[in-house]
Amino acid sequence: MTEMTPHELPGNIFMQPWWLDIVAPNQWEDIRIEKGGEIYARWPVVKRKEKGFTFVQMPVLTQKLGPWIKQTSPKTETVHSTERSMLEKLIENLPHFDKLTYNLSEDIVNYLPFIWNGFTQHSLTTFRFEYPFDTDKTWKRLKSSVRRDIRRAEEELEVSKNIKAGELYDMVVKTFDRQGLKPSYSKELITELVKQASARERASIFGAKDSEGKLHAAQLFIHDDDATYYLAGGFDPDSEIPGAVSLVLWNGIKEANNRENAFDFEGSSIKSIERYFSSFGAKQVYFHNIQAVSKRFAPFYYGKKLLKRIKE
Repeated sequence: MTEMTPHELPGNIFMQPWWLDIVAPNQWEDIRIEKGGEIYARWPVVKRKEKGFTFVQMPVLTQKLGPWIKQTSPKTETVHSTERSMLEKLIENLPHFDKLTYNLSEDIVNYLPFIWNGFTQHSLTTFRFEYPFDTDKTWKRLKSSVRRDIRRAEEELEVSKNIKAGELYDMVVKTFDRQGLKPSYSKELITELVKQASARERASIFGAKDSEGKLHAAQLFIHDDDATYYLAGGFDPDSEIPGAVSLVLWNGIKEANNRENAFDFEGSSIKSIERYFSSFGAKQVYFHNIQAVSKRFAPFYYGKKLLKRIKE
């Protein structure tokens, strides 16, 4: 791992103030445990108010959000006791909320302190290639149909890193339109995110273009010192080259390895996406979602869930 640049705080890219100022402007606060001016734990918390209630929730384009805990000993027992102690303190310092739903970093293995404090938990998954990984061996682990599609796409398309944020967003919109949906983020937001991340050398947009310069697929990869994340992507539904998406993704994976990063697919609970990501042969990694509701909000929350079940 390289040293943190001066403007960075402990934690991954999603925990950095500049990132949160874009995805959750004026909506976040940093819970910190400090000793002698040194940060031993931190947890950015995003809040919003609606109809008199306060919600703590994940911001857009952010899959996992801490906490970060400094480890001071390699001993397993010390690691576990430090994590328990720091999680308890962070939970004690949470701001008031009526509903909280948060995805914890995969580094947080022990979710019991949350259970002990009245939270519920369920597991989510992503797929990761942990660094170091051999790209030649990784290529052989790809599903044969994916390898075949990539080879065919390479014959007709060229991968470029000079794709603009606006071009990427156009691909995202086309992909969502195909499903009758709209992106959860605006063109302005992702443009600013790319601008600020690129200024810190934390972003790459890869795209696959044909000989006429037409863009068939584009994907945004962001990275910190430890991992590269597949953040957003899309494709042209009218493209007749099915391997365009896989070609771009494979190039993102190779760049992560060149950068000495792990590669995180940012997994999805959508069945078709999960199957596609798993076809690359990466390791399935679990992380925790935690939830809690206040006594004041509980009647509204559980009443709404009950009504939904009745309608089904």
